[in-house]
Amino acid sequence: MERRFTISVLTVREASALLRVIATIGRHRLGIESVASGDAGDAELSRHTVVVRAAPDRIRRAMKQLGSALGVVEADYYPEGETLDREMALYKLSVDLAAGGEALERLVLQRRARVVLGGPDYVVIEKTGGGEEIDELLRRLEPFGVIEFARTGRVRVTMAAVGTEIGTE
Repeated sequence: MERRFTISVLTVREASALLRVIATIGRHRLGIESVASGDAGDAELSRHTVVVRAAPDRIRRAMKQLGSALGVVEADYYPEGETLDREMALYKLSVDLAAGGEALERLVLQRRARVVLGGPDYVVIEKTGGGEEIDELLRRLEPFGVIEFARTGRVRVTMAAVGTEIGTE
């Protein structure tokens, strides 16, 4: 039975590191849902967070190979529920704030989002949260005229205690 897992890979900072990570995941036919990459707090390292759907045995095999891949410093995986995941989204709306401003402001406050930029005929809203929260806000903003929508991949921190072994079943 397929489940959702978050894979976290720490690699040396080089152009082909992410390519090798994604190629390894692809060879094991893990269904990729999102990818986020960034600085790992060290000038020499990058952190890649990949959310996948896979059977537990398939993910274990992929992780074994990923852990020994060139340039990989550390590779872990976490079943859904063992990490705190967040995404960020930007919504650009075509609105006349004089006509619908109060309703929009109320919706933004209720959904813990914020207006980050506004012009005479548009507004940009930012939302950080879980994927479901971001999707729900998009649905609620559609009547206001969504011109553009962009979202990041997930980033995560584990919820396990320090020293606890994670990613085993």
